Amino acid sequence: MNSLPEVKSFIYGDVPHYDNVEFKPIPGAVPHLLLLNKENQIVERINLEDLNRDECNALLREKGFHRKPAEESKNDEL
Repeated sequence: MNSLPEVKSFIYGDVPHYDNVEFKPIPGAVPHLLLLNKENQIVERINLEDLNRDECNALLREKGFHRKPAEESKNDEL
C-alpha cells in the first residue's frame, strides 16, 4: 500500500466518511473496490491501483455512494 500513496490516502482518509463503504485490508494484495449485492456476493471488482485519490472518490460517487452527513463524520473522527 505504501507504493500507492494516493490510494492509501483515499482508503484511510476518505472511505470512513462514506455510508455503506468498508475497508478490509488484505496484506500484499492490490487494492480493489468490491461491489456486493444484498446476499454479499461480488457483482463487480474494480482495481484501484492506477487511480488517484480524486478518481477513487469520483468512482464511489459514480457507483451511488454518498458521504455521511457532516455531523456524523465529525463524531467518527473523535
